[in-house]
Amino acid sequence: MQTTAALQLALRATLLAALLAAPALTHAETGGFSKIADSADELASFSIPALNDAGQVAFVATFDDAALGQTLYRYASGVLTSIADTSGPVASFIGTPAMNASGVVAVKVLLDDGSTSIITGSGGALTTIANTVTDALSSLGDKPAISDPGVVVVLAARNAGAVNVILKGTGSAPVTLLDSSGPYNPQDVAGINEDGVVAFEALDGTGEKGVYRTIDGIVVTPIAATSPGGYTSVEALQINNNDTVVFFAETAAGVGALFVASNAAPVSFADTTSPFNTFGPASVAESSAVAFRGTFDLGLDGIFSGSTGLYEKAIAVGDNLLGSVVTGLDTGPEAAANDGSFVFRARRGDGTSGIYLASPGSIGVGGGGGSSGLDPLSAGVLLVLGVLVRQRRMGVK
Repeated sequence: MQTTAALQLALRATLLAALLAAPALTHAETGGFSKIADSADELASFSIPALNDAGQVAFVATFDDAALGQTLYRYASGVLTSIADTSGPVASFIGTPAMNASGVVAVKVLLDDGSTSIITGSGGALTTIANTVTDALSSLGDKPAISDPGVVVVLAARNAGAVNVILKGTGSAPVTLLDSSGPYNPQDVAGINEDGVVAFEALDGTGEKGVYRTIDGIVVTPIAATSPGGYTSVEALQINNNDTVVFFAETAAGVGALFVASNAAPVSFADTTSPFNTFGPASVAESSAVAFRGTFDLGLDGIFSGSTGLYEKAIAVGDNLLGSVVTGLDTGPEAAANDGSFVFRARRGDGTSGIYLASPGSIGVGGGGGSSGLDPLSAGVLLVLGVLVRQRRMGVK
């Protein structure tokens, strides 16, 4: 019997509703979601947040009252601590803050004098890691990374010769870890772990782009690279304290995937063959706990969590979040903690936006072997949804 268009539409709606109701990191399983801060009161907007294993959350908030400017906060045990604000020499905060295990936060700032700096702080005096004027730089990257011992790395460009460099520092004059005068032209820095291992993107001498790992800038370990007939694009996302590099790659066939790579060959834990269409940022903790943003073929945008071996939808656009429907979601490279909790930014149907923390889920996070999966109901629903999408593309009525 031929399926009518109306029946297909009804079936899609039913299946989508089932997906949204599928077992996930809901209140019953996890203790639910908690608000770190939102725009219901004097705050207007927020940066992408960062989370550490102590449960501390770092983020930049902009006030409703423009005269109050912005504040860089660290949240811990219900208390917001101001790390820095725009009442002094800082004119504004730029990009995404990073935070280490001790709660020291690194961020890029625009200063009143027009220069930019990378600064660190934990609630007292601020430390300047690098400055465009003092260190003769033409630019500083928007995504500094900080290790647990407090070493900061950031992409920069020097005035002389427009040389791209990866700078490393703790507060005295920064040193060059690697620059484009050698075999690699750095394009981005994904992070630094407690052992000082840095993950980064770079162009090689042939113009191909790769994801690499190094501790001294001399011995460089390739993780993945573009090549004729191979990957058409690669992007370094994160490195954790197990030396595991998280990256995204896409093939000539248009298949994109999220990978983890330690000392063996990279392993994919999610790809766009089914059910995902695109990915946003991904974070993988040492325990293999994972949090990443994914979008389905049908357009549903959600955050998925669990482990690299087994994950499921934690929250998606259209879900209820603390009494109001979610209308937008985002997360970052420091979203996941070892206990399975994760932090994210969301917009809600009541007009508010904010930073929220998801408690640990029921999926084990100790394995991370590499075979990925959704919970059975979600997988079954998405399989049928995928069939409907393929039928639609092939002209089946």
